[in-house]
Amino acid sequence: MKAWIISNPWDDEGRQALTFSDTRNEAKSHAGWFDNEYDWIGLRAIRAKTFDDMENLSEKELMRMQWHEDWWFEYGNDRLPHFDEEGVTEQTFDDWWSRTYGNEGSGDGQ
Repeated sequence: MKAWIISNPWDDEGRQALTFSDTRNEAKSHAGWFDNEYDWIGLRAIRAKTFDDMENLSEKELMRMQWHEDWWFEYGNDRLPHFDEEGVTEQTFDDWWSRTYGNEGSGDGQ
């Protein structure tokens, strides 16, 4: 299935989300996490071909793939360091995931 990045150019936080759908309009319909004050027509859905056919990955593994593609993640004040920062390893991601989500959503039996 096609991967799409949903964003709102007027969102001061710069939030975006990855979703999967066959069409742009269907992808935009997945953007319910944006504040309702924004008009649906203003949402942007751009293709993210790097993530095509990854819809069956666990939430954890999909987020790991996004991290490898330089996505930025922060939960509260706990920011996941960028993948290419010195000293950062796969264990860095696993430790951050455990602090942030515990075993929730891992989909990998951990």
